[in-house]
Amino acid sequence: MNTRPVTSIIVLFTLISSGCLGIIEDINDDIDNKIDFIDGEYPELNLSERIYGSPELVNYDECDNLLDDLRNSVHDEMMVQLDQQSYYHWSPSQMYLRTFDDVALAESDGMPGASDSTTSDLSSNDREGEFSGTNNQESGVDEADFIKTDGHYVYMLNGNKFLIMGVPEFGSINLVSNLSMLGSPMQMMLEGDRIVITSSVNYWNLESNHPLLELMGHEESYSYYGSDGSLQTHTYTRYESLVMYSVVDISDKSNPVIEEELFIEGNYHTARLVDGTVRSVTHLYTYFDGIRTWVDLPQYYYEMEDPQERMVLWNRSLRDTINSNQEEINSLTLEDFVPQMYLMNSDGTYSTISSYSDNCSEFSASQNSSVRGLTTIMTMKLLGEETEFEIDHITSRWAHVYSSGNTLLLAEPVADWWWFWRNNDFEDATNIHAFDISDSNSTSYLGSGRVSGTVQDQFSMSEFQGSIRIASTSDTWGRWWLDGEVDDNGEPIFTGPSNQVTILHHEGEDCLISPCNSLVQVGVVENIAPNETIWSARFIGDRGYLVTFENIDPLWVIDLSNPFNPIILGELEVPGVSTYIHPVNENTLLTIGIGPGEDGLGLDWSTTQISLFDVSDPTNPTLADSMPISPAYIDENCEDIRICGWSWSWSEATYEHKAFTYWAPADLLAIPLSTYRHVYNDESPYYYNYEYISMLKLINVDLENLSLSTHGEVDHSEFYDNEDNWWYSSTSVRRSIFMGEYIYAFSSLGVTVHNLSEMSLTDELLIPGQSTPSWYYEEQEVTEEESDESNESSEEGNEGDEPCPDGPEGESCRD
Repeated sequence: MNTRPVTSIIVLFTLISSGCLGIIEDINDDIDNKIDFIDGEYPELNLSERIYGSPELVNYDECDNLLDDLRNSVHDEMMVQLDQQSYYHWSPSQMYLRTFDDVALAESDGMPGASDSTTSDLSSNDREGEFSGTNNQESGVDEADFIKTDGHYVYMLNGNKFLIMGVPEFGSINLVSNLSMLGSPMQMMLEGDRIVITSSVNYWNLESNHPLLELMGHEESYSYYGSDGSLQTHTYTRYESLVMYSVVDISDKSNPVIEEELFIEGNYHTARLVDGTVRSVTHLYTYFDGIRTWVDLPQYYYEMEDPQERMVLWNRSLRDTINSNQEEINSLTLEDFVPQMYLMNSDGTYSTISSYSDNCSEFSASQNSSVRGLTTIMTMKLLGEETEFEIDHITSRWAHVYSSGNTLLLAEPVADWWWFWRNNDFEDATNIHAFDISDSNSTSYLGSGRVSGTVQDQFSMSEFQGSIRIASTSDTWGRWWLDGEVDDNGEPIFTGPSNQVTILHHEGEDCLISPCNSLVQVGVVENIAPNETIWSARFIGDRGYLVTFENIDPLWVIDLSNPFNPIILGELEVPGVSTYIHPVNENTLLTIGIGPGEDGLGLDWSTTQISLFDVSDPTNPTLADSMPISPAYIDENCEDIRICGWSWSWSEATYEHKAFTYWAPADLLAIPLSTYRHVYNDESPYYYNYEYISMLKLINVDLENLSLSTHGEVDHSEFYDNEDNWWYSSTSVRRSIFMGEYIYAFSSLGVTVHNLSEMSLTDELLIPGQSTPSWYYEEQEVTEEESDESNESSEEGNEGDEPCPDGPEGESCRD
């Protein structure tokens, strides 16, 4: 395979930019030429050309080129937003011309103590194969989650705590240690005696004297014209959220030690662990308060009655707004765009470190990408005596991440939302970037390709024997403004969404014509389920499975054995929809999703549905069994839980596959289910509590008879119903682990252990980490003495342990 190593980790590139800052200078030179009157409709701006370039990633070799492209992206997006406001303000529509007082503002794109603890080496007895772990998409590729286990200990992130719980023997559990973490811990990766924890750290949540505040905050100001026409200045503190990587030594389970802390600006996405190397993905999209995406109008504009005079003032204000924005854009530096990094030093202080070199060779982009977002891949090698970090950046939109044992894929939309404005012929598409990770010590860029439509999630991607398979939906977001529009032949321009599966191959050594870093389409199945969208996908070996939905759920079976000629083998229509597909074996699929409506069409969001499919004959897949499940119960004289006060139920497993635990040795499926309702006080109809149902449902999966049945349930409701407040954090069972003949269930307040044969409780543990927020008001009297005692107790213990609850249920926490 023809690969090339990447300096530092990912790819490096030379940008072929179209015009760079020339467009910006032209605007400053002759801004009036940017405003046209189109048939008297509205002052339309001349927007820069938006075209798809090559998806191939090439490297920068000059920081000035990178800065020019980032500035251009901000400028182009700003122009589209101002053009949108002009359109909505001046176009003849019922909504905007009924009154001049309705001024439309274009929206910015948004982007979501120990109990009998033991310090003995529990790992002396091998338990491999006797416990379940994280539900990973691919074998050998561990995905980050907030719970991990090695069979002897369970590691959990709960609130701001990192917990280590021991399992001396199956059926029991105890709290060994807990460590307070900075910020909000989210996920972790486990490798031997090291754990990498990723946390979110926000500026406003840090203590007032924390040294990071000085590094994170940057005082900035911008000028603008007030409503009275006077020039005004606004000063503010600009900051970005941080992703913190904490490397924790857990060789002594009773005393975990943070070895390193590394911070990078942005939002955490996901991480994968392959052969001792963690690759974590973050994304930074920077906003600039000084750039206005609305026309800055004087107050007297709304008092003018003559439309022509208003138009003249609008155009002058629009020109002034663009000029003001351009000055702000020209003042932006590279540090305003790229993620800043900070390191905790050995003495506990913090310092700034650079995430790029003098020539910005760590940055890469596709041609004509026109985006200011940056995806960062942090690579951490954990197997050496010291942890090694490497950083690389790609200018991209928010990307989905997939990893096999050999290949890492990033799927990013080719265009931002604003590219489609006044660009009706534009088709949505996705860039696929592939990296070779077969060598744990390096990452090599393989190449990039492009597929039609939008990729839903990681399960819509796969790599198998050199073939990259991508499931996507075109026009998934719809084009409402094209409804009823026809082309020159009288055919509708927009006909609704469609789906396809595309197979890409890397040219590699067979490449004869440059560029040789391409993923070339070798096969495609198109027009799958017209007018429907993909709700779930799974690639297993040489087959692909899709679930699409409009009013009913078709399951599609696709033969991928010949990558040059993939074909649809079979289709099955069933009520409801599956949101996650789990392969039980080569002939059986187990899915979870939303149940059907009363007439079999649409969806009943109050019901979770488990389905078992027989795909032994791929040309004729069948629904072997289905089981609608709900955590709520029917009260006396109530025939329908939907009208008995219960909220719609939910299961995290319908949208998070790590909450879906199938244990093949016992043919059991564990699924969390939750709901709640108000319980009114008979004496005061205006006062109510919450009644929670928080359970883990266990389902028998009979593969011989292809049937589903209830095995039992684990109930965590009492953890939450004992309090008269509304739990601001999750009340659901979040994860489950099978260990031997037992099922362990984890929620934010506690852990339960049940014997699988009788479903009897064998152990229970209250865990620290969650507490009522400071802004929550609860009616109770607290004396000054009690308050002081509480403060003293919270300052004692291991890294700020929380006080244990009163009563027998708190004994395990206090021991």
